[in-house]
Amino acid sequence: MATKFDFQVCIGLAIAASIFNAIAYIPVAQSHDAGNEKLGTVRTLPSLQTRARPPLQPETLHIGMLETQFFEYAKDNNWAAIATIHRNEFTMHQLQPGGEGLYALPERKLVYVRGFTANIYFESDRLVGIRLTTDNRDRPLTSNELLNLVRAWFPDDVLSVLYQVAPSDPHRSIVETLIGTIPKVFERDFGKSSLPFCRAIVFPSPVPVNTLSTCNLST
Repeated sequence: MATKFDFQVCIGLAIAASIFNAIAYIPVAQSHDAGNEKLGTVRTLPSLQTRARPPLQPETLHIGMLETQFFEYAKDNNWAAIATIHRNEFTMHQLQPGGEGLYALPERKLVYVRGFTANIYFESDRLVGIRLTTDNRDRPLTSNELLNLVRAWFPDDVLSVLYQVAPSDPHRSIVETLIGTIPKVFERDFGKSSLPFCRAIVFPSPVPVNTLSTCNLST
């Protein structure tokens, strides 16, 4: 009787082993077939070297932007706060630019935001103008660099730019600038030098930045 039981157990184990082997063979065969399907297919790793790109252009400015938007730009580009003055609904923030590099279209001329301190004027929390004064800690902007900066800062605006240069300066270094408008409550702070003013109208690209420039104007 024991011999018959052992024989039945052996038969059962043999059947179970056969079923297991058949089940195990199916995914192996499928994997082998899948490998055959991919024969001749070239698989490559993604390149470790990215395509050359120009430096990332920081966010640009526009007249009428909110004060909070301007300070997001200033924070992203490491501007330093110097002073703030409130007069009625008008506010002036004096800041030290962070030196970011910007490109002026259409030639993509590189200009750096440095060489001056900036008074930023807001009316009811909206940007209306920027006054730039020479910073003795850095080389001042030339007139060409200034107009390229205005184009790079405000690529979509048509802007009036007043600026002072010494007539005897062959480099035409900027002494003082007004981009946009200055609120009347701050006008007495502008144009303290007796140097003559030049005026330029800066249009969006592709109009050249020096179009409609005139000098020896009085304000």
